[in-house]
Amino acid sequence: MKEGENRKKSKKELREERRKARAERHIAVCPHCGKNVLDHLTECPYCKGALVPAGYRPVDPAKYKKIKIVCTAVGVAVSIALILIIVFTR
Repeated sequence: MKEGENRKKSKKELREERRKARAERHIAVCPHCGKNVLDHLTECPYCKGALVPAGYRPVDPAKYKKIKIVCTAVGVAVSIALILIIVFTR
């Protein structure tokens, strides 16, 4: 019985260590106050200083427009195909 409890405890400890490691990857130091903050924030919650988000870039508006046009065209084509299938299978 103790062996099973030890195994569970070690699994819990391993899970907790992995969770902490994942969280630590997203921590940055505020250049204004020196406190730990999440890397995606644009403003420090402690000193309200401006931060540059790491790894997060806004989508280029031209690229976003192209993606939107392609998705709309594909959606319309799929809708028309479904309507034709429904109409001609009756």
